[in-house]
Amino acid sequence: MLNTIVHTGELTPPIQSLEDYFRKGGVSIIQAAFAHSYFVHPDEVRAKTPYFPDRARYSRRHYPGLDKGQQTVWPGDGREIRLDDNQYAQNAWAQYTGRDIERRTGYSLRHIWGNTHNPDAFTAGWNFCYMPFWAGMLTEDQHPHLELRNAIRQASWDLYFTDSPVCQPPDFVENPDLDLLTILGQQPLLILGRATPARSTGQHGQISNLEIGGEFIEHVKEIRSATHQSWSNICKAVRALQDKEHEPFGTRNVENSAKACVRRIMRETGSTATQIESLLVENGFCRSR
Repeated sequence: MLNTIVHTGELTPPIQSLEDYFRKGGVSIIQAAFAHSYFVHPDEVRAKTPYFPDRARYSRRHYPGLDKGQQTVWPGDGREIRLDDNQYAQNAWAQYTGRDIERRTGYSLRHIWGNTHNPDAFTAGWNFCYMPFWAGMLTEDQHPHLELRNAIRQASWDLYFTDSPVCQPPDFVENPDLDLLTILGQQPLLILGRATPARSTGQHGQISNLEIGGEFIEHVKEIRSATHQSWSNICKAVRALQDKEHEPFGTRNVENSAKACVRRIMRETGSTATQIESLLVENGFCRSR
């Protein structure tokens, strides 16, 4: 029989209990979060920010009566913008880092400084941090761990605005004035670089995601043949992994095996799902949508 106990006292705040467990393991929540959180390379941000200046996230508060896909005017400078959910922010992340958002892995893309209704912030690399979901939720207004949120913002400030600013910081971006060296010690900030191409076991050896000619396609054909996939299912899977609309799969097993095939292509070529789809469309294996 299970042991039970009737609790009549105060409830321990969950964030505090999480902090206590981490500290018993020898680290703080902040250190654990930074050990698995990734930022965009400052040079990539400096080259282009925001990535899509005509996009902003729809908001009932800031854009009442308007929904995803509708157009409006940004009052900041009168430019015409289109409202979006998170898709264009995720697209910007993929362009900055060469990596697609990995679905169902426990990671999520967070806006460090919020203001996603602002087209200057929605797809800006200085506003991105790719974090474990458990850490990212602690930076949100609903249940904030203020020290962690401020530390992430300090990292953004130090990376993008302290020396050789990537742009003029907007008025809602200010130096939190924390000493990350004291908080993190020798623990580094993680910059997510473009994936190093893996070495294939096939006859073509290492395939670069920049080699978009016949060698890439031949390697994809080899993987397709080895996994017994149709081009149709590969095209569906590459879109499904980007959360794009696609034709239905015949069964769940077919869907899973097709996605596994595309993941193998991504792994062995160092390419993102977005790049693979473009190459397959260009070479006539998938239809443009």
